[in-house]
Amino acid sequence: MSTILILATVLATSLLIKEICRRLRIPIIVGQISAGIVLGLPLIRSFLFDPKSFSLIDLLSQLGILSLLFLAGLEIDFKKILENARDAILIALSSAFFPFIFGFLFVYFFFGGYFSSQGFDPLTLSLVFGIALAVTSEGTKVKVLMDLNALDTRLGAIMVGAGAFDDLIEILGLSFVTALAQTGSTEELVMLPLNLLVFAFLFFLLAKVISRLLKYVERKETDVDLFLLVLILMMGLAALSELFSLGSVIGAFVGGILMQLSMRKVKKKEEEDILDSFKLLSLAFLAPFFFANVGLNFNLQSLFVNPSLLVGTIFIAFIGKIVGTMAIKPLSRLGWKQLYVIGWAMNSRGAVELVIALMALGNGLLPLEVFSVLVVTSLVTTLTFPFVLEKEIRKDPKLLG
Repeated sequence: MSTILILATVLATSLLIKEICRRLRIPIIVGQISAGIVLGLPLIRSFLFDPKSFSLIDLLSQLGILSLLFLAGLEIDFKKILENARDAILIALSSAFFPFIFGFLFVYFFFGGYFSSQGFDPLTLSLVFGIALAVTSEGTKVKVLMDLNALDTRLGAIMVGAGAFDDLIEILGLSFVTALAQTGSTEELVMLPLNLLVFAFLFFLLAKVISRLLKYVERKETDVDLFLLVLILMMGLAALSELFSLGSVIGAFVGGILMQLSMRKVKKKEEEDILDSFKLLSLAFLAPFFFANVGLNFNLQSLFVNPSLLVGTIFIAFIGKIVGTMAIKPLSRLGWKQLYVIGWAMNSRGAVELVIALMALGNGLLPLEVFSVLVVTSLVTTLTFPFVLEKEIRKDPKLLG
């Protein structure tokens, strides 16, 4: 089949399933993941794709990952974090810590020997698995809160603030997974903190340079050059972070933050135009190929090799976030019911879990069956939390504060 036709089919499938999800009031991310799984079904996969198209989709998928992380950095809301800093930071830390620990112990003690016999290091596998379960999807949560008119409430602000701070935790997790993939063992990670410090120093130097470049390009009054500068920054920082063994995704995320901070000196309209244009490129064109790549690597049969792994992972994903959020009660003035609802909001995994899983799979850190389990977990957690959130908020609107 023609390569152009294959690309068009991937985009059309993504659009169709997203529209179905939109009509059913299901989170769009569920449609994107589902579209990838549909394209990865054996019959469709063998008919539609060939080795040449696999390589192209993998390339577009890598660009999709970079654009999603750059967009996450571009949209991270530091104001929301600061508005309710104490509760937001406590919730983010605790709701990441508990699923990480539960996930690590679950795989290490119950499946360590099994995967060790397949050639996987139990410690490395358990660490990556725990990191994948620790993440939270920020974008899906914001959309649900907007639909419920709850975004500007105290509880809504805490949810968004905790999710924004959780983005920073995710990046540290991604740094670890990337460094692990490049070094090949946990013993060689001693240079990671130093690399992060050097990269942070370069970040502050680049902040001033980018700010001046934006002013110069803005005077030329051409949106094309401004948008081109955004793309150069994303790819340039991605390449730079790879030099420090931090992985391209870290550079992309940091590039997004850098661009957000630098654009404060740019006219508001131009800032909005850049954000809208980048969203179009990222979400409409590149992201579908990332989800297609996830689907092409997904294996339905592998889920039935160890059903207890699937059931245990989903259980830990739910319990870890809810228990982790409610564990901060002694340090917070929020009520038990409020923390319970926030726990559900923190439970959606979304795309970042899939980024971690796909990276780990591609670098031989995860077996296929664990990757497939994480894909299903991302689907289930993202699909369930909006309904629980809506039910609890409609039952007791005072929860929002």
